[in-house]
Amino acid sequence: MSVAMTLNTREQKKQQTRRAFFNAVLDLCMTGQAFSSISLRQVTREVGVVPTAFYRHFDDMEALGKSLVEEELGQALIVLRDRLQIGRQRSFDRQIAKSIKIFFQAIDEHPRFWQFTVSERFGGSEAVRRALNEQIKLLSIIVGEDLVLQPAFAHINAFDRRLLAEAGVNLFFSWIIDWLELSYSEFHDDEADNEEIEAKKQEMLLHCTRQAQMLFYGAYNWKSSEETLMND
Repeated sequence: MSVAMTLNTREQKKQQTRRAFFNAVLDLCMTGQAFSSISLRQVTREVGVVPTAFYRHFDDMEALGKSLVEEELGQALIVLRDRLQIGRQRSFDRQIAKSIKIFFQAIDEHPRFWQFTVSERFGGSEAVRRALNEQIKLLSIIVGEDLVLQPAFAHINAFDRRLLAEAGVNLFFSWIIDWLELSYSEFHDDEADNEEIEAKKQEMLLHCTRQAQMLFYGAYNWKSSEETLMND
């Protein structure tokens, strides 16, 4: 085996172990445990390595959490940003409704990522909070830039488009836990409940679509020249 192949194999194993640490954290958090309460020994036990092996990949648990957000959750947000394109020139009918479906599909594809995101966005780990806020801030910036491409928002200045994008992102994120509970609640294990669950999902999809339509359609009538009366 050549030196290059050996190095490549080593790097692959390193990445596999690194991802195993990420998966261990996501699995523990999916059970309801907060990241700040997870110990290094818990994680290494889940991965099946000795605690000293942890330090070959991360300096401490905070570094693990930060890397998890930047590498795994960051990639999930990149995929979501590419799919959503809320403000792009309309290439299909009912853009808002279909964008919300895409958002919920993204949650279904990686439920652990999204559960971790909403649980730890205001959690006890400062490093994780900061990393998540940076990723969410980036999502808001890109959505704001997309909005300028939509004629309906061309009259709104850049600052207000950014506020609209932030409001939209926060609205979308407020739905995550309810959607996950519909999909993964322990009370929905019986196959006989599938039809009822699907009906509830469709109802939630309708309600979320209406909320988003009220937000984005309402912005059409906003005049950026209007000043907010701070003392109202």
